[in-house]
Amino acid sequence: MKKAIACVLGLALLAGVAQADPIGDAVVEVHAEVVSNISVTPASPIVDVGDIQIGDLIGNIPFIVHANTEAVKIFVTATDLYKGDDPVDPTVPAIPLNLSAGAVIDPTGANVYGGGSNVAPFTTSAQIGDFPAMQTDPIVFESKDNGLFSHDVLVTVQWILSNNEQPQGDYGGRVMLTAEVQP
Repeated sequence: MKKAIACVLGLALLAGVAQADPIGDAVVEVHAEVVSNISVTPASPIVDVGDIQIGDLIGNIPFIVHANTEAVKIFVTATDLYKGDDPVDPTVPAIPLNLSAGAVIDPTGANVYGGGSNVAPFTTSAQIGDFPAMQTDPIVFESKDNGLFSHDVLVTVQWILSNNEQPQGDYGGRVMLTAEVQP
């Protein structure tokens, strides 16, 4: 008798499992977080800063910065200009970077956060590849756009040629713009 009741209960349970609704659904809440990102590209891979005999040589170097944040910290690294674009074994004195002029950082559509100057002083030794360089202090800029920083950034640096007998020829150096998103 106990076996018969157990069989009936077992069949009833199996019948209950076998009978399901013809459709079912469930909802899961899904989240994704968009994280900050930034890109810096040169507007041109090579910039000709002109001809010089003696005096100040002013270089206007264009970059493009895109970020999905409004505030961006920017600094510049720049080198002297070396004859033959060769800093490793220079046989001719380089045309020195004008450290006292600093680097002017001028983004279209953004201002210095909290006001202040957009001229960053050169303060730290650095390196760009084989080129010895100097790096500026960073400046935080805030975009006029809501939530984005997507602007052309013009960097102006200077070199000083004081030797009126500097050998003629092609001199090369590097200017690098670094940008970092801010919270």
